[in-house]
Amino acid sequence: MKRFFDRIAKKALDPRQPSVVICALGDSVTQGVMEHRWLDPSATYLRRLQIALEEFFPTTTFNTLNAGVSGDQVTGGLERLDRDMIRHQPDLVLLAFGLNDCLKGISNTGEFGKTLTKIVGRLQNETEADIVLVTPPFMATRAGSRVHPEHSPFAGDIARCQNDGTLAAYAEIIRQVSSREKLALADVHAEWKRLQKAAVDTDLWLSNGLNHPDARGHQLPATVIFHALLSGREQPKA
Repeated sequence: MKRFFDRIAKKALDPRQPSVVICALGDSVTQGVMEHRWLDPSATYLRRLQIALEEFFPTTTFNTLNAGVSGDQVTGGLERLDRDMIRHQPDLVLLAFGLNDCLKGISNTGEFGKTLTKIVGRLQNETEADIVLVTPPFMATRAGSRVHPEHSPFAGDIARCQNDGTLAAYAEIIRQVSSREKLALADVHAEWKRLQKAAVDTDLWLSNGLNHPDARGHQLPATVIFHALLSGREQPKA
């Protein structure tokens, strides 16, 4: 996290420095889709993370760029990497995929990992950004009454991927890429797993009853990412 925190320090010392730029590349959760045809950008984990950073570093200005696209997969993220990430030369990049990718099944995990690694490689070669990989939240374990009729045809597939371990397998691929590439990891999926083990009905944390976290479900990754950032901060020398 050296680049990110160096930029925070420089901006704090010199207000004429450019703002610290954070880009999030992901799917509908990153974009802020809550329910059918309803977005709430102010409630997203990215916006909540920005608020947390502004409170912790009150003399630094942060700009966040939301590059979430509803329905997108990691292949789409790679295709729009130049437009949505590289041209902005961010100081920090959050990569959050897996929810839509997992609907391709366990057999696609290898390609998912390869494509995610390609994104990481391009960011490392063409920007100076620090990178955080973010594992996905849970999806619904059952098709409930809150599911919009237009989403009913794939509600069963979503519940299956959640229940049979397919989504968990994609989260594990993200962990592996993080370990192999020595990148920071915000393991949001593990936190949802802890909720489940504590007998929390995680389906009630989904605003659309399927795969879009509610306000609590966005605050959780914001907190996990925030702590992942701070844990990668170099301690000042005595």
